[in-house]
Formats: sequence, structure tokens, C-alpha cells
Amino acid sequence: MMLLLVAVSFVITGIVSSLHFKNANKIYHKDRLLRKEKAIEAHLIREIAQVIHSPNKTMDLNAIIAEEIQALSKIHHTDVMLYGMNGQIIMSSNPELLVDGTMPRQLPEGIRYRRNQVVNFRSDKSNDSEIMVYAAELIDDDGHPLGIMVVPYALEDYLSPTEEGAFYEALATLYVIIFLIASMIALFLSRSITRGVEVVSNAMKNNPLTADRKHIAWSSRDEIGVLVNQYNLMIDQLADNAKQLAQAEKESAWKQMAQQVAHEVKNPLTPMRLMTQMHATKAGNLTAEEVHAFADGMLAQIDAMTQVADDFSQLSKGPSKDKSTFIAPIVLEIQAAYPMLKVLIPRSLEGVQSVVNRERLIRVLNNLISNAKEASVLVDKPQFSLMVVHDEHWLTFTIKDNGCGIDPANLEDVFQPRFTTKSRGTGLGLAIVKAILDRFGGTIWVEASSPEGSEFCFTLPVKA
Repeated sequence: MMLLLVAVSFVITGIVSSLHFKNANKIYHKDRLLRKEKAIEAHLIREIAQVIHSPNKTMDLNAIIAEEIQALSKIHHTDVMLYGMNGQIIMSSNPELLVDGTMPRQLPEGIRYRRNQVVNFRSDKSNDSEIMVYAAELIDDDGHPLGIMVVPYALEDYLSPTEEGAFYEALATLYVIIFLIASMIALFLSRSITRGVEVVSNAMKNNPLTADRKHIAWSSRDEIGVLVNQYNLMIDQLADNAKQLAQAEKESAWKQMAQQVAHEVKNPLTPMRLMTQMHATKAGNLTAEEVHAFADGMLAQIDAMTQVADDFSQLSKGPSKDKSTFIAPIVLEIQAAYPMLKVLIPRSLEGVQSVVNRERLIRVLNNLISNAKEASVLVDKPQFSLMVVHDEHWLTFTIKDNGCGIDPANLEDVFQPRFTTKSRGTGLGLAIVKAILDRFGGTIWVEASSPEGSEFCFTLPVKA
């Protein structure tokens, strides 16, 4: 903006200077023409008066006036023309003006009726520039008009091209110097501003919200200093908010986990309590079969609580030390466990190992296939399949069924803990599957889901 301001001011100054020179040029020539005309008019009237009042009446007035006009033209370096009161030319100090059409033989009314003032005139027959004329009415001592004296004056610049060029050259030099100074000032100001902005930008870029941010050191108390100070205050507030948020998240997670554990443990405890109370009332009359049934019921509920504990422990377990297993044998075992499961595996899967251990992979496959089987219960001809594809670095498992599908509104929550659409269960199955795959560098997603069925996919890295 500073450089643009200098450039615009240079153009405006040049335009104003040019207009000033043109206006000054007109004023200069107008004053000069008036001075010449007054001098010529006074001299010519005096000479005419001397001839008229001379006792020698034989003198030729026209010859004398012609001679005086020629003399005055040479003295004042200008042309002089004399017209009659009817506008017809009488005589001229320079007949060439009449020949080439610069001045007319019949004085136009625009000049004849605007006597005693400067008039700009351009002849229709002349291609020259505009000329300035002054028409003065010559009057004798008795007040009788003698004629109209016209003094043409060609407009020329009162400054020579060399002088005018020198002026514009000096003006251009001055503005070049101003432009260079403004450039240095603009560069200094822009650097002082952008340097501070870059410091803040780099600090924000290099420090994500989850990382420890550091204060920015800025010594100046300018506008950037105010910005840096606000940034430092924001960093302190973010640190405090992060601590509070982390603490709140921990407390919320523990509360949710405690509520979930209490709920899942309470479910088997209720029937255990009822069974115990019922058998306590008839403890002396129990048969061996009733004792055996009581023991079986208690063991079933204890197994349910054990399963709950195992499910929750899976969310916090780390990877097993055994980080490799052959894939093909496990897939064949899964096929044997689920006779209705259709398995598609390539021949190249023989000898391929994955970084996941055996128990974890079986748990993942059991969970997904059980879900597919349960989703197809209400279908007349349930179908579910397992397909394995592998390349150089990855194994891709696809479990597909023709069940009822998943509600689109629930697709984003299927891998969240406590999410379930079943009337029983902990709602941790898919969350545990995702946790296991995450620990071994794999991923899981819902490839497709509709009322005609669902398709789950997960990947595992191939062991090199």
C-alpha cells in the first residue's frame, strides 16, 4: 500500500504539473499578447493622428499605415493585420497568413464582435495549432472608427522542451528516491509484522493440542507483543483445561466401568441369592438330585460372572509374548466349529503367519461369526461366510451374513463399549475385538450393512 501510494502520487503530481504548465502557458501568452497589442495600438493610432493632422494633405494614408505596420511587426516580432469595420481585410504585415489560410480575408463575427479581448481562433483551412488573436478597434481623435487591428499570436510553450524535460526528469528522480525509501520502510514494517506472526504460527503448528506447549518469548510491547501475550495466556488456560479434562475423563471412565461391572455382576447374583434362599428353607429334605441341580445352577452363574470378569480384563490386556501364528490351520478349526460357515481361502495362505497370537485371533473370529449367526436366526435359509485375502504385507478377513443388518444410526457406535442390540450380553464383544486388533496393528470396519445382511472386515499385518 505504501508503494502503491507513492506510485499514485507520482502520476497525480505529473498530471497536475502538466495542467499547471498548460494553464500558465495560456496566461503567459495572453499577457504577452496584451502588452504587444497595446504598444502596437498606441503607436499606430499616434502615427495615424499625425498624418491626419499634418498640413501636408498630399500624404498617402494607406502607404503610411502599411509602412508603420511593417515596422511595428519587425519591432515586436509579431504579425499585424488591419481589417475594415465591415470585416474585410485591408492590409497585412505578412500576406502569407492570408495565402495559406491561417488568417481569413473576411474577419469572422466571433472575432469582429468580440473586440478588445483575447480570442482563441483556429482556421478551417489550417492544420496548424490553435492561435490566439486580439482584435482592437482603432479610433481617431474625434471618436470615429478607423478599422479593426488584429494581432495573431501562435501559442508556444513558454518553457522549452529541454527545460520541461529537465523538470520532469528531476521530478522522476525525486520519486524514485522516495520509492526506494518507501520500499525499505515497507520491507522493514512487513518483516517486523510477519516475523511475529510466523513465530506464533510456527508455535501453533509445531505443538498439537495434545502436546506440551511452550510460551513464546517476545520483548517488544507492540501489537504483535499483545498477540503473543494473549497466546501465552491461552497456552496456560489450555494446560489447565487439559488437566481438568483428563481428570474428568478418568473419573467418568471409572464411574462408567464401575457401573457396568456392578450391573453385570449383579445379574447372576440375583438368581444365586434366590436359589440359596430356596434351598436353605428345605435343606434337610433335599435329595441328591436337587443338590446336584443346585450345584449346577450355582456353577453356571459363577461361570457367567467369570465371563464378565474375563471380558473386562480383555480391554486392558497387552499383546501376548507369542506374536505369531499360522493362519490356515486356525481358519480350518473355525470351519469345523461352524459347519454352516462357508470358507474361502487362497492356496497361497499355506505357511502365512500373522503377528497376532492364536487365542486372540480365535476370539476375534468367534465373536464376529457368532454375531453373524445370531443375526441370521430369523432368516429361512441363513448363510454366513468367511473369506481371507492376503498380499505381501496384510491379511484381510471378511465375515458376511444374510441377516437383519445394522441400523444406519448405530453404525458409528458398534465398536463402542456397552453398545448392544441384544437382550443379553455385556455389550463388550465388538469393543474387545477392536481392542485386540488395535494392539496388533490391525483395523476393523463395517464394509456394508442393509436389511439383506452385513459385512465386517478386519486386517492384520503379515509377519515378515
